[in-house]
Amino acid sequence: MRKKIIVVLAILFVLVSGGGYCMTKWIEYQNSPYNVSDVLDDKGVKLYKRGFRLLEEQLATYIKEHYSGISRIEFSPILVRGGDGRYMFHANIVPIVYDEYGDKAYLGKKIGNRTFAHYDDFSSIRLDFDGLDEEIIEIRVDSEFIDISDSKCLPENVKLNSVKEMDENIEALVNAGQLKDVVKSEKGSQKAEIVYNTEIKKGDYLDWR
Repeated sequence: MRKKIIVVLAILFVLVSGGGYCMTKWIEYQNSPYNVSDVLDDKGVKLYKRGFRLLEEQLATYIKEHYSGISRIEFSPILVRGGDGRYMFHANIVPIVYDEYGDKAYLGKKIGNRTFAHYDDFSSIRLDFDGLDEEIIEIRVDSEFIDISDSKCLPENVKLNSVKEMDENIEALVNAGQLKDVVKSEKGSQKAEIVYNTEIKKGDYLDWR
């Protein structure tokens, strides 16, 4: 009898401890910046991951094909703000480039007194659902938005040939000493590594590092 009581108590202890651990983890997740369930449902998460992955490919391809001296191109998580009833929902990404010396620089941020163009779900890409609940993805090329809703990878017709805002940003990063020997060139940086990032996280792109 005594052994049975000890076994029952041991089981209860394990259940209580495990339940407490699970509850702690659940609370941690609810408070985590990676929990975006209050601003995006599962369909929205899928749409934003797919859309921003195509935008990242568009931006990375332009940098790799039009600049020499680049060793690596990567991206921040998809940073979301608002959508909580107080502020309008907004999502941004931050492209990051490395030169061949290992220097790292962020695009779309402030340099001196100037804030450069950023990459978001308003000025760079438009994401929505149609009346049949099908995904709509429109990506910016020059001054117009082109529908790429059916594309799994970046179509040729939305590759960028010239991006004045990005060119000015990279030039400013070089002039500020944040990048070395990065030059606009038709040779590009064919060996540059590209790392995409489709994590979604709450945060402000201006604060992200």
